[in-house]
Amino acid sequence: MARPRLPRPLLAAAAATAGGAWYATFRRDRDRIRRDPIRPALRRDLAELGGETLGVPAGDGTRLRVRVVGPQDAPTVVLVHGWTCALEFWTLQLQALAGELRIVAYDLRGHGGSAPSSGGDYSIDAYADDLERVLRATVPEGRRATLVGHSLGAMTIAAWAGDRDAAEIRERVAAVGLLSTGLGDLISSSLILPTHGLGDRIEQELGQLVLGAAAPLPKRSTPISSRVVRYVALCGAASPATVAFCDRMVLSCPRDVRANTGSTISRVELHEGLRSLEVPTIVLGGRRDRLTPPVHTERMAEHLPQLLDLVLLDDVGHMAPLEAPEVTTDLIRRLVAAGDAAPSAATPLAAPATAG
Repeated sequence: MARPRLPRPLLAAAAATAGGAWYATFRRDRDRIRRDPIRPALRRDLAELGGETLGVPAGDGTRLRVRVVGPQDAPTVVLVHGWTCALEFWTLQLQALAGELRIVAYDLRGHGGSAPSSGGDYSIDAYADDLERVLRATVPEGRRATLVGHSLGAMTIAAWAGDRDAAEIRERVAAVGLLSTGLGDLISSSLILPTHGLGDRIEQELGQLVLGAAAPLPKRSTPISSRVVRYVALCGAASPATVAFCDRMVLSCPRDVRANTGSTISRVELHEGLRSLEVPTIVLGGRRDRLTPPVHTERMAEHLPQLLDLVLLDDVGHMAPLEAPEVTTDLIRRLVAAGDAAPSAATPLAAPATAG
């Protein structure tokens, strides 16, 4: 028996109503973004800061886009962004600090202006090796750098540290910041993956499937995409322009890079790498972070031999450098100051510090 069909005029009216509601929502979103006081800073062209753009070859030949800004004789800070982002993620910190610090920011392979992996390798080892190549190319010989990573960027730092002993790290690194990240058990703790209560094996397999999905995303921001990004990566307190900025970054990440890297993230276990970080370290997280909840920040703090501070921020999601830019900027300044006073590889270590 054939199903009854709605009359065409009724279907047309329903479509027109839905389209009108969509457009009205789009206009409201656009107006809120335009009125957001942070919008001009988020839209600023980083070329205005001066500096230079480098093309640094990775070990497998993949070309990495690297930006270096700030006084050449100032302490060097290396910023490593997270999954589906780009070096512009640090725009507010770059603008605030370019006059006082020498800042190196680069695009992870396949992200932003960096080339796709020449061999299709998006493993955590590949990302760690890329960091090594950037450090060799940008940190002056005999000087130490402060490393600050967000999400996958912090995982990259931990993976890089795991391949080195404490003496080498103290010789090359002044201090470390690990922001909005987790170093293992990411699926079991996530507040967005639909896996809980299904059993460990099923949860892990389903979580890997979700994070490694290569589903197509719209090419431009939409009312739906912006709300999904807000829910997953930010929180309700995030400003409209901040959400739109993150939405554009996520949508610009190639789907194969997003999928392959997401699959990598779902399987990492990097806590052992923290034991070599015998330098002042701050860990920071947002209490409303659904991707890497505060349990990860607290667990990392337990493994760090030179913990300077553990910071948990109210009303902040996963994108702390954008949601709490002043706090993040001050954290970088604290790390540089602590690194200046930290012992080198030739100096015996004092007893491990405790959280402040």
